[in-house]
Amino acid sequence: MKKALASLSLALAGGFLCSAPAMADQFNYLVNGGVSVGGDDWQVAKSANGNPVTVHGGGKVNVGAGVYWAPDAYPVGVQLMANYAYDSGAGVSGDAKFERTPLDAMIYFTGLKTVRFGVGVGYILSPEVKANYDGSEHNVKFKNTTSSAFEMGYLVMPDMWLNLRLSSATFKPKNGGNAQQADVTQLGINVSYMF
Repeated sequence: MKKALASLSLALAGGFLCSAPAMADQFNYLVNGGVSVGGDDWQVAKSANGNPVTVHGGGKVNVGAGVYWAPDAYPVGVQLMANYAYDSGAGVSGDAKFERTPLDAMIYFTGLKTVRFGVGVGYILSPEVKANYDGSEHNVKFKNTTSSAFEMGYLVMPDMWLNLRLSSATFKPKNGGNAQQADVTQLGINVSYMF
């Protein structure tokens, strides 16, 4: 159900954006970057001596680019983004990196002059942990998954938004092994610039 909702939301947002230049005064490309905290520690493997290899589920750094459409006739905005998120220091007791590629669709209420509120869904591609244990690097892959998000933004200058974002996703191991499922909730702050 969650995947169907994410696919439907992405398809609807894409349909709106395909016809946007002919329908509205505001159609922008945008870039963003941000940091996030949160997420519990979870086991992604076991070492040869049976000790759990754990990572922290939070996000740390996120960069992305996309498009934004806001029709003059309605106080709403639609945003599609492709992102790259990574944490190069995810290991709790060792060296590990957690990376993934989230695709997001957000719908904002823009009826206030300098504040906006948004809800959205995402589809996270290629979540993967690269962890060093037992003397070598191991890649632990997780299934593509969906996510949900709530965002509040403040217009700090023309064409630049400062956003507070709460998001959650469930990561399931792709290939058995000793990796466990993880529910990751994180709080982030990002800056979006439209041009």
